[in-house]
Amino acid sequence: MKRFPFKAFLLLLLLPFLSGCQPKVYLMPAPVGIVSNSQFFLLSEENIDENLLYTLYATNRIPFDKINDSTGYTIFPSDTLELGYQIHSVGEDGMSWNELYGESLSSERKKDLLLTQQFVKPMAMYHKDDDLLKVSDKAKGFFHEVNAALDHSFIKEITVYVHGANSNFYRATAQGAQLFHYTGHNALVLTFSWPSAENLFKYKVDVLHAKKTIPAFAHLLEILSLHTKAEHINIIAYSAGAQVVAPGLAYVHDQYPDLSSMELKKRLRIGEVYFAAPDTAFKAFVERYLKFRDIVDRTTIALNGNDRILLLAAMQNGMSSLGRPDASELDDTEMQKILAAMATPDLDVIDVGGSRALNVGGGHDFWYSNTWVSTDLLMLLFFNASPEERGLVGGISKSGVDMFYFPDDYLEVIPSLMQKQKERVLRLQTETKE
Repeated sequence: MKRFPFKAFLLLLLLPFLSGCQPKVYLMPAPVGIVSNSQFFLLSEENIDENLLYTLYATNRIPFDKINDSTGYTIFPSDTLELGYQIHSVGEDGMSWNELYGESLSSERKKDLLLTQQFVKPMAMYHKDDDLLKVSDKAKGFFHEVNAALDHSFIKEITVYVHGANSNFYRATAQGAQLFHYTGHNALVLTFSWPSAENLFKYKVDVLHAKKTIPAFAHLLEILSLHTKAEHINIIAYSAGAQVVAPGLAYVHDQYPDLSSMELKKRLRIGEVYFAAPDTAFKAFVERYLKFRDIVDRTTIALNGNDRILLLAAMQNGMSSLGRPDASELDDTEMQKILAAMATPDLDVIDVGGSRALNVGGGHDFWYSNTWVSTDLLMLLFFNASPEERGLVGGISKSGVDMFYFPDDYLEVIPSLMQKQKERVLRLQTETKE
């Protein structure tokens, strides 16, 4: 009897966990910190009583229609980086703002809240060989609107969300739009949609396209630093998005050998860099981190040692991922090198899978599906707070690496910590205005 291939068998076992990559996106569960501090929705100077999410996007995908304004993009990489804005609606037609507001913050929703793409408008375009200082008339209008939004926002920063594999343009941008909602419509969110093949069985194509995207992502960071007045540019890299972000940051570093790390850091203004379940090679990441660690404010890695998706990725790649590292791949010299690289206050590693109270199992999407983890990410973006200020506790892994964990009493301590951080930021903003 012919034996069934082990990889195929494992894939069948994993299919229920891979089914999360669906065409439709529903609003993520409400972070627990937002449920008890809904006054964040009152911090914006703009009206928010409508069921629309306003975000930005950038992409190096080839659009379906290169003549007219496109509402969709292909899976193929382009030599042109497009930036624009978009609108998603939330919930059913006819749902009032009060109904959406209450339902979105409820821990026991009566209905799923669908995110629907309503409008996409490309504005600024940069070819790979263009002078990044140039600004077309349409680009001037785009950056003017971006800067006006920053002026009226409680958070004077841009958060760039970089999606994972098997993701189309709609799914990626809808996931990014959720962050706009749960920061009380206060954050300026830009989704970078790289050309994923949008097919579970074309993972190798995604890896190739992510590699081709590195220069485009680096250009995006420079464009934002040149043409916006964001105080900081934060980055969230989810899963295979780390294959774009980590080498992209190292790429930017290598483009300016004559600048010191301090000079480049001041120029780029990159703040928080958050790797959620990062699907990028464990060993290769260390080399890249050593290049970019001094040009960003802080790097955070949220991992799960039981991540089922990253187990499959390791089988595909023949090496473990940063989000599910296998220390046995390293010899003593390499392990010491990693420990030395991680021995810095500017790098935080959160052991999500090892935090007993979370019980995430083999989960891969914990950054938005688990309400404790999403609260922690929110506090990082909203307040630039340290792990201790966010209620996490320190510990040491079996490999001797310093880690942070979610304590059992997290639900009890987070409301007061959230309020304390809010008061601190309000005080600092008042002092700045004076």
